[in-house]
Amino acid sequence: MLKMSLGAAALAICTAAIPAHADTLTNATNADDDPWSDDLTEVQQPVAQGQDKTFANLFSSWKKFDHAGQAQPRAEIYIPTGRPVDDLALTSNYGVRSDPFSGRTRMHKGIDIPGPVGTPIYATADGIVSRSQWVNGYGKFIEIAHGNDTQTRYGHLSKLVVKPNERVRRGQLIGLMGSTGRSTGSHLHYEIRIAGAAINPLPFVIGSERAMALNARANIALGGPTATEEKAAK
Repeated sequence: MLKMSLGAAALAICTAAIPAHADTLTNATNADDDPWSDDLTEVQQPVAQGQDKTFANLFSSWKKFDHAGQAQPRAEIYIPTGRPVDDLALTSNYGVRSDPFSGRTRMHKGIDIPGPVGTPIYATADGIVSRSQWVNGYGKFIEIAHGNDTQTRYGHLSKLVVKPNERVRRGQLIGLMGSTGRSTGSHLHYEIRIAGAAINPLPFVIGSERAMALNARANIALGGPTATEEKAAK
C-alpha cells in the first residue's frame, strides 16, 4: 500500500510545468539564490501544486508507458529521479516551516538530508553544471541544468567536485556534504526547480524505482541537457 501511495505521489507531482523557454529559467535562478523565501504562497502556485497544463504532457507520456507498454514517438523526457545520497533521511521537508535561525515562518524550497561531513553527493540526472561556486545562503553550491527548464540544486557542500559547463551523468559524484552557508549542521539542501520555481523534490526521490522501471521501455530518458546546453558544454 505504501509503494502504491509513493508511486501515485510521484506521478501527481509530475503535473508541474516545464515551459519551453530556457532564458526564463536563467533569469529566474540568478534572481533567486536563497533556499528560503518570505513568500508563503509559493507552495500554492500552479507549478508547485501540479496545475500547469504544459507539464501534463509529461504525465500523459508516463501514463502511456505505464498502462499500454508503449507510446507514440515524442520528445525525450528528462526527469531528476536519482537519489542525491546513498542513505536517504530527512531533517526538514519542502514547504512552509519555522526558519531555524530567525524563528519566523518561511517557505523552505527543498528538502534537507543529514549526514556526516564528506558524505558523497550525486547528480540525480544527466545534465550540464550551470554553477559550481559559493552562493549566498546555500554556501558551496552546485546547480545542474537538465533541459526543458528543469534544474537541480545542491547546497551547503564542503567540497565542489565539478566545474561550470561540465557534462555530468546520473549518479556521478559532484560534491561532498558539509555545513557551509546558512546551515545549522552537516546536511544537503536539495531542490528541484522548473522554470525557476521550486517544487517538492521528495516524490522524485522516492519514486526512483518506478521511474527506472519505466525507463526499461523505449522512448524515455531519465535526465539530459538540451541541444543548446550540450553545445555550450563542449
